[in-house]
Amino acid sequence: MMNEMPAGSGEPLKLFVEPMTKLNRLIGSQMEKWVALSMDSFKAYMDLGVAQAKVVLKVHDARGLSEFADSQLAVWSFVGHRMLDDNRALKEWSADYYQQVNCLARSNLLNIMFK
Repeated sequence: MMNEMPAGSGEPLKLFVEPMTKLNRLIGSQMEKWVALSMDSFKAYMDLGVAQAKVVLKVHDARGLSEFADSQLAVWSFVGHRMLDDNRALKEWSADYYQQVNCLARSNLLNIMFK
């Protein structure tokens, strides 16, 4: 008997449950995007590492070593460009995340204030 709540007693909490649900959905969707960005970047660097290991295993003499060393300039150029692209994608993700959270916070605040 003591654990039973009257029928209308949950109404004040409903004002806070709905905004928290929306925020949790937003956080979940943004985390999925972040994980996708991270895994894409991780895969690119792992593929590069595997390719580099295969190339270095083919070095058998001084000429091969010289060619390998010369090819490293292209590898470092790729890594530099990839890091810039990853940074740009992360910046765009964070700006989008901030904008969505800001809009959601404003919307939730207005709903709480004027309901």
